[in-house]
Amino acid sequence: MDDNEQQLYIGIDLNDSYAMVSFATTTHLEPETVSSVAGSEMFQIPLAVCMAASSGQWVYGDEAIRFGKADMGRCEAGLLSRSLERDFTIIENQTYEVRMLLAIFLKKILLLAGKLGPKIEIGKVVFAFEKLNDKLMELMEYVFAQLPVARRKITVLDYMESFYYYALNQKDGLATHDVAMFQYSGRSMICWYLTRAKQSKPQLVQVLEEDCGYLTENKDMDFAKIIPKLFEKKIVSSVYLVGEGFEGDWMKHSLRVLCQGRRAFLGKNLFSKGACFAAQVHAGLIPWHYAYMGENEMKFNISLKVRRNNEMAFHTLISAGDNMYEAKSVCEVILDGPGEIDFWIQKPNSREARIETLELTNLPSRPKKATRLRIQAKPVTDRSVKIKIRDLGLGEFFKASEMVWEYVMKVN
Repeated sequence: MDDNEQQLYIGIDLNDSYAMVSFATTTHLEPETVSSVAGSEMFQIPLAVCMAASSGQWVYGDEAIRFGKADMGRCEAGLLSRSLERDFTIIENQTYEVRMLLAIFLKKILLLAGKLGPKIEIGKVVFAFEKLNDKLMELMEYVFAQLPVARRKITVLDYMESFYYYALNQKDGLATHDVAMFQYSGRSMICWYLTRAKQSKPQLVQVLEEDCGYLTENKDMDFAKIIPKLFEKKIVSSVYLVGEGFEGDWMKHSLRVLCQGRRAFLGKNLFSKGACFAAQVHAGLIPWHYAYMGENEMKFNISLKVRRNNEMAFHTLISAGDNMYEAKSVCEVILDGPGEIDFWIQKPNSREARIETLELTNLPSRPKKATRLRIQAKPVTDRSVKIKIRDLGLGEFFKASEMVWEYVMKVN
C-alpha cells in the first residue's frame, strides 16, 4: 500500500467490564471514539459475546447482553479475567476456550473502527490495559495471533502511559506546564501527576502516583481540601477527571478550587484516545520530543560497537524507553578479535557509558573473522536484560559449535 494512502490508527481501552475504541486516520489525527449503538454516545462496549441460537452468528457488547436476557443465546461476559484463568465454556454442545471468545470480541470491535471505509488499511493498533504483567502478555500474544492485523502493527501499554500520550497531545496550552489526572472509583481516589525535564533532549517524562485515600460522605469538601495539598508549589496547566466516582452533580466547591489558574475536563474515553495518539506517534505521524520513563519502560540503553562499511558505529540492542514486555532484538556479528564482546550500557540522562565485557568461555579457536555469533537481547525487568549468544561458526570451513552463553546485565 502506498504511504500516501489513508490508514487507520486505533486505540482500544480494554478491561474486564468493557472496551472503548477510538480511531484516527492519516489525514484526520484527532481521535474519535465510536459507539456500538448507532447515533449514541455510549462508548463503553460491554466485554461480552453471544452466539445467536437462531443463526449461529456471534453478536457482542450490548447486543450480546440483550440476546442473553431474551434467551436467544448464551451470553458470555467477563472475558478478560476468565481468559487469564484459562476458563472454558460449552455453547451449543461445543467447547470453547474463553480466550477464543475474547479474540472474537476484539475482531468485532476492530471492524467497528473500520466502518470508516472498507478500503482503509489498519496502520497501527494500540491496546491500553490498567496494568501490564507477564500473564496478561502471554494471553494477549495468543489473542493477537487470531486477529486480522499483523503483530508488528500491534502495541500494548498501561493506563499511565496512555495518559502520558493523551496529555502531551493536547493543544491550547493544556500541557504548557505539568498535567494531573484524578481517578475516582468507588470511594477511593488516586492522582497521577505528569512532570517533565524540559532541559533534556528528548524531554524525560515521569508520571507520579499519589494515593488520595477515601472520600467521606462530604466528598465535595474532602476533594476541595486534597487539591491545594497536592498542587502546592506546582504549576498545573490542566486536570483530567476519570472514573464513575465523578458522575453526578456533587462537585460544587471543589470544582471552583480545581479551576483556579488551571482548566479541568471530565471524560470517560481518555485511555482509548491516549492509545490512539500512541498509535500515531509510533507510526511517525506525530513528531515526538519526549521519552517516557514509566514502570514498564527500560531504564537504560545497551549497544554494541560494530564496524559497518569500514566505519565504526553503535548498534543498539535495547533502548531506554522501550516497553520491557515488547522490547527484544536479534543480530548477527562477525567476531574480530579475541573471544569476548563489549556491551555499552548507558542511562538516558547520562553522557557516560560503562562497558561490560562478556567472555565467550571455551569458544573454539579460529582465525580472525571466522566466527559468526547470533546475539539476542530480551528484558527481564525494566533494569535488567538477558543476553544470549550462540556460536554459528562460518560456513563449511568453520562448523558451528552451537555453544550458547547467557548473561544478565543490570543497572541500579
